[in-house]
Amino acid sequence: MNALTVDAWIDARLIKTYLSIYIYIYIYIYIYICTAMNFRECDYDEAKSLVLEGLLRGYVQKICVEAWKGVGATALLREVAEAVETRGKRVFETVIKVVRPAPFRNRREMQRAVAEQLNLLSPSVTAAFDAEDEDNDFSGEELSSRDLVSEVLREINRAVKDRRVLLVLCNNIAGGQLIQPLRLPYSIIGRSRGNAVLWTSGMNITREVASASADFILRIEPSGRTTALDLVYKEAVEIARYIDESSGGRLRTAGQVVLRCFWYCLLLLRRAAFNRSALLPDDGRPLEDAVKYFVCDGILQGDAAWEIVKALAPLIGPIVNDQQLQYWHDTFSTWTPSASDLLLLPPKTLSIDSTTQGDWVKFSSPSSSKEEEEGYRWISVCSPQTNNPEPWDFFFKEYRGSVMSDVSSVFWRFEKTHELALPDGFFDYLSNVRVLDLLGCVVSPIGYSSFLRLRNLRMLRLERCKVTSLDPNSHSSAPKGRREPFLFDNLWVLNLYNSDADAFLLAGKAIELMPNLLELDLKEETSLLHLVDLNELQEHMHKLKVLKLSGNIDTTFLRKSISMAISLKELILTDCEGLEYLNFNLLATIETISLQRCASLKEVELVDPAAALLPNLKTFHLSESKLIAKLSLQGCRKLENVDLQELTGLEALDLSCTAIKVVDVSKLPQLKQLFLLGCEQLRRVAGLNKGPSLDVLYLDNYNGGGACDVDQCLDSFQNQRLSELTKVSNDVDQRLFHAHVVVRDVRLFRSLYYAFLDALRRAKSSFHIHVKGSSTAKRGTNIGTTTGSNATITSALCYADVLNTMTDRHCQHHPSPPAMPLNNHIEVDGGHDSRIVEEDDFGNIMRFANSLFIHDNTSKFTMGIQFRHLKCFRIERCPNLEFIFSRRDAANLKFIFFSWGAAYSLESIWLSQLPRLKALCKQEKIGQLKHIYLEFCPRLEYVLPSVSELHDLETINICYCGDLTAIFKSDDDHKKDKREAAPQLLPKLRSIHLQELPKLQHIYELNICAPSLKEIKIMGCLNLRKLPLFGRLDARSIRTVKISCEKDWWDKLQWDGLESNHHSSLFNPKHCPYYKKRMKARYL
Repeated sequence: MNALTVDAWIDARLIKTYLSIYIYIYIYIYIYICTAMNFRECDYDEAKSLVLEGLLRGYVQKICVEAWKGVGATALLREVAEAVETRGKRVFETVIKVVRPAPFRNRREMQRAVAEQLNLLSPSVTAAFDAEDEDNDFSGEELSSRDLVSEVLREINRAVKDRRVLLVLCNNIAGGQLIQPLRLPYSIIGRSRGNAVLWTSGMNITREVASASADFILRIEPSGRTTALDLVYKEAVEIARYIDESSGGRLRTAGQVVLRCFWYCLLLLRRAAFNRSALLPDDGRPLEDAVKYFVCDGILQGDAAWEIVKALAPLIGPIVNDQQLQYWHDTFSTWTPSASDLLLLPPKTLSIDSTTQGDWVKFSSPSSSKEEEEGYRWISVCSPQTNNPEPWDFFFKEYRGSVMSDVSSVFWRFEKTHELALPDGFFDYLSNVRVLDLLGCVVSPIGYSSFLRLRNLRMLRLERCKVTSLDPNSHSSAPKGRREPFLFDNLWVLNLYNSDADAFLLAGKAIELMPNLLELDLKEETSLLHLVDLNELQEHMHKLKVLKLSGNIDTTFLRKSISMAISLKELILTDCEGLEYLNFNLLATIETISLQRCASLKEVELVDPAAALLPNLKTFHLSESKLIAKLSLQGCRKLENVDLQELTGLEALDLSCTAIKVVDVSKLPQLKQLFLLGCEQLRRVAGLNKGPSLDVLYLDNYNGGGACDVDQCLDSFQNQRLSELTKVSNDVDQRLFHAHVVVRDVRLFRSLYYAFLDALRRAKSSFHIHVKGSSTAKRGTNIGTTTGSNATITSALCYADVLNTMTDRHCQHHPSPPAMPLNNHIEVDGGHDSRIVEEDDFGNIMRFANSLFIHDNTSKFTMGIQFRHLKCFRIERCPNLEFIFSRRDAANLKFIFFSWGAAYSLESIWLSQLPRLKALCKQEKIGQLKHIYLEFCPRLEYVLPSVSELHDLETINICYCGDLTAIFKSDDDHKKDKREAAPQLLPKLRSIHLQELPKLQHIYELNICAPSLKEIKIMGCLNLRKLPLFGRLDARSIRTVKISCEKDWWDKLQWDGLESNHHSSLFNPKHCPYYKKRMKARYL
């Protein structure tokens, strides 16, 4: 072996050794990451590198990232997704990026976001989401519990099939819910080893739940204060981005602005340690009220500022928490930041706390080395003690006026009301203050003393503050009669909570100094608000948008307040003991009305029929007013939210002509009358199963006209005496029940069923239900229809000429249908789906119907209902029905099926314009049938299978049925000589009308005896050869039967003879004045 060969052999061995070592290292790293490093804490940059390395090299498939105190994870997921899209196209063909700081309302909303990322929101997929949401609305499923749509899951699965997919998901659902990432799509991991999922969850979800099934868990932990600050800023940028995108670019703000709002929220959170209700209102909406500080302080500016803070509130709330407050409190006390960090830190803030007697502790946000020469922006002084040294003495000894000139927000709070008033010169150095929040202080009236220095004040909040009595020799600094310049012309928000509002506002005169006031919030437990004189303030409240009152007020005070606020949008009255009547006209600008715990309230009448309605009212809350017996919000067309709680005396509720979707009556135990006419958006009436027992129900969610009117079928109820509708009885069984319901979707009966359940068991009940389905049909399948006696039916199928013939002749020949409706009536008008038989609750109500009318329905459906009380049945213009009363055909979707069971009370059948009808009944017997009306049923071969049970039959009227060969089929087919069979007796048959039945051979193959027959009319039945037998049991004249027919047909009839009471001499014929030509066998 030469030297060259030896060298080559050594090189090969070395390469093999190095390769083995590399493989072992690779396996070790993989095992280390998957096992030993299943959970790891690292800073943001390292976490990002680890996630990218794991995804691009395929080390792990399921990675869960935990945020640092609620921040950082959203930005990390976005940056990773963008990096993979740029660098990892060979690794992942598809990146599904669902990254947003806002929590999803439910799993379905998250699924929609995934579908949108895959460009799957086609009209069919969007329709699937909408259909599922609509069905959940009818079922009453909570918004937060709505799950995935299986049809959309299949679409997502098809979209990612045979692809390497990375799913990046902010798995944060409101209410602390969580979705398994593997279900979006459900086979993303199992189908391909190259797929991966990266997700994070909100702080309201525990680590064990959030990271379940994860291969690798990363928690972001900043390595220093600068990196922590950067994490908060990144989250602020994500929030600003989301507000911009969700508003379509209309609401734009910068990340630094959102970051400053975050710092302000921490200041509020620190202040809330003394009064948490100031940050978290009673309604449980965190920061909903606190965000107005952002605008008043000047953090957010511009025309869209108020809209931005409204969108910001639910986003910034989750990241403002006690953990963040504690961290930054500890950090600021020892940190000297760099110049770059100062750009992200809050403005210079001074916090002074008194924790022990005589001990004031100063806390300040980090600033430059020349801290003493810089002016403060925010000041917060808090003290839980009552016997500290004078805080203002300490304050002014420590800080000179030069460092106070730029202060924009001041919070001065005592746990208990301080004994001494603020000194006169207290605000001399705070002339630029925009937000002033005082708790437990002693102040002078607003038009006096140091308040006059606050010319830039935008928000003033006083809570538990005492107002000093005025010196008789003192006077306001505002000259009498002088209105320019206004002292508080920049004041937007005034909140006075238990702070002697009448004294502080100088009996209302101080409002003259506030011409631009937007929000007035007065809450008094001891003081009387009605002492505030508002007689001369009309021109100074024209910009007021929010009015909140709580305390002992009367109707006169409230009427004056509202009449002056011509721009008022929100009225909130809470614990107003003196308020008894709210029966005056409100302004057209009002959007929200909330009446809570007004125990003295007896009457609420917001709409005067003679005046304009409330066109902009959207939300109405009323609770714990037990004296109210009647409430009407009729005509408020934008009203969407109605919340009625603990109204134990309410008996009548009218929400007609509103945009309400859900009405909850569970907290209205005495409700007797409910009016919901013209509510087109109505989906559910909740609480009927556990709340009131109604006597009157008027509901119409189909009315689409411009005016708020009532459907024409309501006339039968309006004609009843008012005393019958309002009759009161303590006996439930003796109370009357009246219901008029017009719906376009029978799913509404999922909730309405409970109103009928107990009512129909009473001795007296009356209801009229009208189902108006959509008449739109797909071309080439079903047909479009219109309602009316001259309805036009068109089709692209083989029955088009038949239907046109029906329509033309129907206009000429249209006998009057039987009288309808009866006491309990149901009408189905139009539609092309089968919901009317698929909804069990609606089917249960149909069992109690006395009359049923179905027309213009193009669907093919099967129905199994026992009509125990049905007397009159009518069906018209249903071109796809092959109508059979037969149990054995129930599974055939081409038939409409009625299981009559014990329904022997049916008296009348009317069938018209049914081109596919083959037979009416095969097996069932209808014992009490009196009237048969059939017309335009070209494929009908016979009507009833037997005549043996029709002892009450009085009228037979059949026209234009081309294939009809017999009206009654014989059930004696086994007999060889049918002539020997005894005649079937129809003792009450009085009238027979047969017209244009070219194939009709006999009425009944055997003989029929009709002793009461008085009238026969036959035209166009040239194959009919025999009439029924006619006999009388008494000795009176038997030549009383009148018959109208063609002469040539009469001459060809066959007779059994006089001995059988069947002879032409027993009839009195009257021939037609024209000659009838033979018709074709069928219309086709």
